[in-house]
Amino acid sequence: MRKNKILKVIVIILCIILVIGIFSYVKRRSNYIYLTQFSPTTGRQMMGYGIKTINGKIVIIDGGTQDDAEQLEKYIIDNGGEVYAWFITHPHIDHAGAFEIISQNDEIKIDNIYMSIIDKDWYISNEPSREVDINEFFKVIEDEKIAEKIIQPQINDIIKIDNITAKILGIKNTEIINNAINNSSMVIQIKVNQKKILFLGDMGTESSEKLIKNQGKNLKSDIVQVAHHGQNGATEELYKIVKPEICLWPTTEWLWNNSIDGNEGTGPWKTAETRKWMSDLKIKQNYLAQNGIQSIKIF
Repeated sequence: MRKNKILKVIVIILCIILVIGIFSYVKRRSNYIYLTQFSPTTGRQMMGYGIKTINGKIVIIDGGTQDDAEQLEKYIIDNGGEVYAWFITHPHIDHAGAFEIISQNDEIKIDNIYMSIIDKDWYISNEPSREVDINEFFKVIEDEKIAEKIIQPQINDIIKIDNITAKILGIKNTEIINNAINNSSMVIQIKVNQKKILFLGDMGTESSEKLIKNQGKNLKSDIVQVAHHGQNGATEELYKIVKPEICLWPTTEWLWNNSIDGNEGTGPWKTAETRKWMSDLKIKQNYLAQNGIQSIKIF
């Protein structure tokens, strides 16, 4: 009799565990986002991502060059014509150019713009070759209708948007003047359920080291955007800490293959090195921007 009671209790406990497990699984499967990686529309490198939350809110990270604006405009308009949050990692034109165009489109509403911006003179003094692009960027963000929407987040700020949270792990690094603008890329970690997506922008060696020092315990993520278009960006040590299963590569074909005039391996870029790092980490899936616009359901 006693054995039967114990057996019944065990069965009841197992049933409760099973029901809880099924409920958690169903809840997780119904709480999803769509992550879209945009593709270069010209031969130029670019970076652009869109996130559609469970309730249809649109979040944009960067967007690409001015020439890439049309494809991003279509995505936004097809999804209701409103951007709830637009994150700009840094003001290089291959990241912020599309924003410069779309922000002037009255058919598209932008609610909040997140960027970790430094004064214009800092950018120009550290990268004088970018003066024209930087002046153009500041002309856009200093416009009153844009300026009033800009939010400068701080380290560890958490931004809640429907069923996702965006945590700011890195912001501007004014003390780093080598590869200055790239090293001041804002680092954003998006979370849905227990899945984390890490956006690194164009961060370089120095900002990688700083991020590891300040945020090492928070860097583990399921998905990572490979920094600086897949080459000469974040360090191998950082990727080892992140330990992703999926990589998002904002690459062009020539950059992926390190090719000049179609001859693979003849260029000066370090994509092959980064590709080996990811192979060593046993990445399960690589999404390459040059393969066209790709949408991933994440839950």
